[in-house]
Amino acid sequence: MKYQTIQKSKCHCITLCRAANAITAYYDEGLKGLGISVKQFSLLLNLHHLEGASTAELADYVNLERSTVTRNLKFLLERGWVCDIAAPGKRAHCYVVTTAGQNIIAQADKIWERLQEEIQEYLGQENAARMMEIAYRLQDLQKA
Repeated sequence: MKYQTIQKSKCHCITLCRAANAITAYYDEGLKGLGISVKQFSLLLNLHHLEGASTAELADYVNLERSTVTRNLKFLLERGWVCDIAAPGKRAHCYVVTTAGQNIIAQADKIWERLQEEIQEYLGQENAARMMEIAYRLQDLQKA
């Protein structure tokens, strides 16, 4: 993504959206060589932690819309990083991470760790910790 001068906004939402887009692009650029985005990597990693899940279960676990999870699962299935182990003809799906998916997780995790360190260095340890604290607090707005 080409950098553009950002016009500052008084709106908390717009400012956070722009920051989220910038950091997402940063992680996506870092992971580009593996052919995976940070959102796809996160979904793959969470599915691995669950050791198998339906679309609905995974969507609930990661707090995303089912349509978003479905779209990203399709990509992961096409790459062979995830497979559906549900019995043929069954309406319910059960997705699991394949060996190829585990290999991508191992490779992407090393890159993700480096990107995490770079962001922490860029912001400073105290600011990075404060950013995470604020982000978690803002997520609680959904519960209100």
